[in-house]
Amino acid sequence: MSEQLVANELLAFLQQKLDVMDEVSAVQICASNFSEDDVAAAKQLLYRLLNKSDQMVSRRRDGTKKSIQDIITLLKETDPDDVPTFVAKDLNKLPPVTFDHVDVTSLLKDIVFLKASLADVQKKLDASQITVADLRSELNELRKSVTVTGSPVGASNVNMRRGACLDVSGASFASAVLSPSPLSPPNAESAQCAPRAPRCPAPVPAAPPLAAARPFDQLLVSAASAKHQNVRRDYASVTGSKIDATKKPVPVKGQNRADDEGFVTVQRRKRRQRTNKNRCGTAPVEPNIKIRAAKPNTPVYISRLHYTTKAEDIVEYVRQKLKYAPRVQLLESRHNANFKAFVVRVPTCFLHLVLDENFWPQDVVFRRFRGQVPQDRTVS
Repeated sequence: MSEQLVANELLAFLQQKLDVMDEVSAVQICASNFSEDDVAAAKQLLYRLLNKSDQMVSRRRDGTKKSIQDIITLLKETDPDDVPTFVAKDLNKLPPVTFDHVDVTSLLKDIVFLKASLADVQKKLDASQITVADLRSELNELRKSVTVTGSPVGASNVNMRRGACLDVSGASFASAVLSPSPLSPPNAESAQCAPRAPRCPAPVPAAPPLAAARPFDQLLVSAASAKHQNVRRDYASVTGSKIDATKKPVPVKGQNRADDEGFVTVQRRKRRQRTNKNRCGTAPVEPNIKIRAAKPNTPVYISRLHYTTKAEDIVEYVRQKLKYAPRVQLLESRHNANFKAFVVRVPTCFLHLVLDENFWPQDVVFRRFRGQVPQDRTVS
């Protein structure tokens, strides 16, 4: 709605109630509460404000209801930003909206539709809650199975220098999780309490994680049978460690040796010196020697020159300034231009002089050339 305020009770009522009422009820309320003169005046005012007086149709029979219908149609077809804001000067003229003017059948249809939509939403919500509950139960079961039947750590992740390799076996991990079986003999506990060897003579290969694939009942039986085998294995490992303790340790080759805690100092390797690195000569240049270094050149772009300017003119101009004859190339433009552009190759030692504003004539544009000069569009 526009910011223009116009006082008219009929138009103010229709402008506010058309969004929440049907047209039939609005026509009945306005026809029973407003006179024919009020309806005609409101219709003329609306058409005049919208500059559509030539489109207004005069009604003869049942002119009040038809005029109200014309007002409603015009309000709906017109952009709300173009319609002025109608206000009520006398609030007592605004008709009340009662149940006598409301279509109960349409309200009941809307209520039934809302109930069906709400039931559909509730059904989808219940299904999503069931899915979330199933996912939570599956997650809890997975956590329990991982806690009970956790796979042992591989031998590659065990520090072989600190003696942890003595415990890397599938039976030892299973016995640590499960409670001790009553089937084990009494001497098994004394064998398990034997002193641990200070150093692992050789890495023991890790057993495959069979516990994760077996049920919990089978794991109890296998753990009980594995304890008898552990007694013999532990006794053999203790005996072998005593024999190996008498042997002299083999010295570790290399500079990086482990300290008492098992850590190794890592040093960055020194970079090798490149044998094919470029070097510059320092011998003085004599006049009778024909070998000399080439001077590096830098291309400079100059533009906005008169169309009669030639490359020879630029060479002569630079020769007078720098006492040096540069190489000048003409650039052909893709579009029709009334000026010329050139690329001047000057020695790098003269670059600070060439890029000075006082070097070139007035209104000549210059800068360092960017990119590569196309060969097919260059004229030397």
